[in-house]
Amino acid sequence: MGDSKPDFTTIKFSPDCEIGEISRVALASILRIHQIDPAVVSELAVAMQQEINALLSKDSWIEIEFHPSGNKIYVEIRTNGDSRSINAAW
Repeated sequence: MGDSKPDFTTIKFSPDCEIGEISRVALASILRIHQIDPAVVSELAVAMQQEINALLSKDSWIEIEFHPSGNKIYVEIRTNGDSRSINAAW
């Protein structure tokens, strides 16, 4: 293994967490690291929250994986038996 760094971040939430707040904090952190346009982060946060709300009624946990690359970000939202993806570019 070399010095390769992972090119994604995964966060897994239990049903007891305030997922909306935590996902916004995660996006804010990614914004700082990858210098994403704040307007894109805001739109992405809204889209993520809509998908999270749709999936939460079905399963007990939710996992969000962020894949930033250049001027794009791909977000995959997973639960026990379903997944949704969101893309954004700036």
